[in-house]
Amino acid sequence: MVLLLPRDLFPRRDVPVCHALAARPGRAEVKRRPIPREPRAAVQLHRNIEKLRNGRPRRDNDVQESERASSEPTLEKVRREYQATPVRSHEEVTELVGLCLWDVFSDNHDVITADGRLADIGSFRGAGAFLDEHLTHGQEGWREGDYLRFYLGTIWISTRADLTPVYAMIFRRLRSVGADWAYHFPQLYLTELARSDSDNEHAGTYSVSESAAAELKAQKRRAEVARFRAEVDEMNARARDEAMDRPPPATVRAYRQVCGHDPRGWPPA
Repeated sequence: MVLLLPRDLFPRRDVPVCHALAARPGRAEVKRRPIPREPRAAVQLHRNIEKLRNGRPRRDNDVQESERASSEPTLEKVRREYQATPVRSHEEVTELVGLCLWDVFSDNHDVITADGRLADIGSFRGAGAFLDEHLTHGQEGWREGDYLRFYLGTIWISTRADLTPVYAMIFRRLRSVGADWAYHFPQLYLTELARSDSDNEHAGTYSVSESAAAELKAQKRRAEVARFRAEVDEMNARARDEAMDRPPPATVRAYRQVCGHDPRGWPPA
C-alpha cells in the first residue's frame, strides 16, 4: 500500500517538550477585510458544497434540481436570515489565539526553545488536544472536551482577516523567552507500507512459476512507486515555485516584523 503523508506523521527529531508561553499583557488588533464576514462565509460554504455535489455522478432528472440549487446566496438573503448572537469576546479571542498557536507550534513547523530543544506539543491532532487542555484548564464557562477545536488552525478563517498582528504577538513572546521558530513549506511525502506477516502465511510451499510471477509483479510495483515518487517531487517543486510568486504567509511576515529577518526555512529550497 502506498500512502501520501504529510511531514507531521514522521517521527520528530528530538524529545517532546511542553513549552508554555509566558502570559504577559498585550494587545493585537486584527484588521478585518472590507467584505462582511457573514455573507462571505455563506458564499464560501455554498461553493464548497457545490464543488462536492458536482464531483458526484448525477442522473439526468437530477440536473434541473441541481441547477436550481446552484445559485449563490445574495447579501440580501443573508441579511434576511441572519440572527444576531451574543458577543463573547473572551471566548472568541481565546479561540483565535489558540488557532494561531496551532499554526505556529504545529502545521509541520518547529519551535526551538532557548536550550535548543524542540517544543513538540504533538501531532496535528495532538497539538489541538494540548491547546484545548491548556486553554480550558480552570476556566469556568469555557467549552471543554473538543480536542479538534484547534485542529488545522486558522485554515477556515485565515481569509477573513489579516492575522499577522496575532502571529506577531506570539513571536514577540517566544523571542522574550529566547525561543526561535523554523518554517517548513507544506509538501507531500510518499511512503510504502511493508507487507504484513499474514501475507507470507503460504510461503512454505515453493513454486517456480508463482515465484517468477510474484517477482514480475514486485518489479512492476517498484517501477510504479518510483514513477509516483517522481510525480510527487515534481508537484512539490512546482508548489514551491508558485509560492515565490505570492506574498509570504502571514506567519512569515509576522516573524520578519518581530525579528527583522526571515525565519529558517523561508524561502523554501
